[in-house]
Amino acid sequence: MKDTNLLLQISPLPVEFVGTPQEFLYALVHRAKIVSPSGTNFFFSGDVEPVSNVGPWLKNDTQWWVWDDEIKRYKPLDISESETKWFWRQNSVPPTSTPPVWLKTTKDQTETDTSGGNPIGRYEFNGTAWVPFTGVVNSGTTAQRPASPQDFQQYFDTDIVCLIWWERGKWRTVSGVPGDLKPVSFETLVEALLFNPGWDVFGAANAGFRGRYVSEATKDAFGSGGTTDLTVSPGVAKRGAFETFGETDGVQLNSSSPVPYPPTIALWWLVKE
Repeated sequence: MKDTNLLLQISPLPVEFVGTPQEFLYALVHRAKIVSPSGTNFFFSGDVEPVSNVGPWLKNDTQWWVWDDEIKRYKPLDISESETKWFWRQNSVPPTSTPPVWLKTTKDQTETDTSGGNPIGRYEFNGTAWVPFTGVVNSGTTAQRPASPQDFQQYFDTDIVCLIWWERGKWRTVSGVPGDLKPVSFETLVEALLFNPGWDVFGAANAGFRGRYVSEATKDAFGSGGTTDLTVSPGVAKRGAFETFGETDGVQLNSSSPVPYPPTIALWWLVKE
């Protein structure tokens, strides 16, 4: 039994009381009540762990702790049997499909390492197998793009009909890597860049690249320190990466030449930033 701050208060019996022992008991109970000088509380609530057993402890208004007589301190109340398991969080395939949600991580949790590693992906059980969850990307017009996007947040721009994402402080197409080169069929450069966020005109910072055909390089750029030197067919000149040439070659061809000048179309060339 534990001492409490509860008190039993009994009013006196009338001096003229006469009755049996049972009636005497009833009279006492009728005149008795339990009181407390400081209010009644059957559990302790606070942020600091009590040093002795003061009943169940409600910690931080969210956690129930109970006193352990063996270790002489409080320990968390185990409510795991009544807790709802919302999802699996582990690397290995869950042993059951209940619950049908699996957050796959790089490793399983252990007693010595409960981190679970890094997240890999979300899977859901379709009744037969675990299948990866694929989210639907938000979409809208250019004006409706997220105002404060997170790094690598994706968005499908319906105005330019293109999947883009926020990367290196700017909206860019998801496709392509820095240095990729491609021709695009737009009448104006403004329109070409509008429909290709994250790209710029090839030669934007080097006028010597503009208006030229793109030829295959066979050597690393001069001064780059690279040693690549590809073998080419006889009569084919070896050209280093970014080498410009052709102004003074003096080759003149016409439609009656044995090697006619190929019909050509000029398009905007863009490079991924």
